[in-house]
Amino acid sequence: MNKVIWLALASAFTWFSSPDALCAEEMSAEQYAARAVQSVKDGNQADALADFNKAVELAPDKPIHYRNRAAFFALTKQWDKAIADYDTVLRLEKNDPATPLNRGYAYVQLGKLNQALADFDAVLTAQPDNDRALRYRAYIYAALKQQAKAVEDLTKLIEKNPNDPQSYKARADANAAQSKWSDAIADYTKAIELNPKDLESVSARAIAYLHTGDKDKELSDLNALLEAKPDNLEFLKLRAQVDYDKNQYDPAIVDYSKAIELKSDDPSLYAARGFARLKKGDQGGAVEDFSKAIELKPDESSYYEARLYLYSGENDSAKALGDLTHLIAFKPDETDLYIRRADLYLKLNKNDESLADYETVLTKDPKNVAALAGKGEVIAKKGDRKAGAEQLQQALELTSDPKEKENIQAKLRAIGVGPL
Repeated sequence: MNKVIWLALASAFTWFSSPDALCAEEMSAEQYAARAVQSVKDGNQADALADFNKAVELAPDKPIHYRNRAAFFALTKQWDKAIADYDTVLRLEKNDPATPLNRGYAYVQLGKLNQALADFDAVLTAQPDNDRALRYRAYIYAALKQQAKAVEDLTKLIEKNPNDPQSYKARADANAAQSKWSDAIADYTKAIELNPKDLESVSARAIAYLHTGDKDKELSDLNALLEAKPDNLEFLKLRAQVDYDKNQYDPAIVDYSKAIELKSDDPSLYAARGFARLKKGDQGGAVEDFSKAIELKPDESSYYEARLYLYSGENDSAKALGDLTHLIAFKPDETDLYIRRADLYLKLNKNDESLADYETVLTKDPKNVAALAGKGEVIAKKGDRKAGAEQLQQALELTSDPKEKENIQAKLRAIGVGPL
């Protein structure tokens, strides 16, 4: 629950006492109530509850004692019991405006938002400008994802008190939840203007700038946040990503390195730094980072794909084979991976392994042109040029792609069949 809501509620917890002392019984109940209040102040909760109970027992028709005990239950976070006493108050005194407000808050604490909403609606029907009820109801609307209604209530609060930073922040959050980023930015900006130390609003505004694509302003907010909290992991990650998106790879690497110092067991940080190093041309550093990411999370296929790209670029076929084998284990139905591994096996003169992968593909897709052509090439390399040529010719007849045709014709000529 919002801190402001709690403070507002705390101010609503008033110990009631009655000026009416016409009979000994009522005086006795009031004396118990007065002693209970003092026990609360002294921290003697058990004694306080016993006296509140005695006051209710002696004057069961007086709502004041149920109010007092309900306030005690709320103070001690016994919300169900508080609600029961609030119910009794409202049976005895139907027009009491404060009790629905407090009962609504108790319902919020129990997660019973619809019941709470009914209470706050009742308060606002009688008192349309009740600040606390507006704030509580706005909170519930936001929790129920009725953001437009939350904005309406928060706008009323802002109109009543245009210098309340919390109302602007709450309305900004509601606008952000509706992807109304410009409105959210305006409200976060006003909240920051009224409370320059509000780093939550600065952070939220940075996210809003991210959604609008204003990377310069997002970066400015992140710089301010990291000046105040230089070891904040999330801010470091966000700033590193902004720098990466702006092609500023050196500062991105610096921030990812700082983030790794803070959380050295996070594989995503190594992978992110690996991509930044790759963009800088530091392939060795990138391989090192992707390898560390794989060590920390060996079941993440994207890390193998990134490292495979690097191994392929370095013509390190043996290491590329290892990563392809891992990827096939993750994605056994992805035929392109088998073809890529078969091509690598063929390049390394591992003809049997290459043929096995091509045949696996053809089992899944008998008309796969790349697999047919690859199989034909392997068969020819193993000594049966005629059978190999037949496979290649079959692939040639199936394809309509000019580049595939050219590639297959080159394979046919390489085994002595041509010109084609």
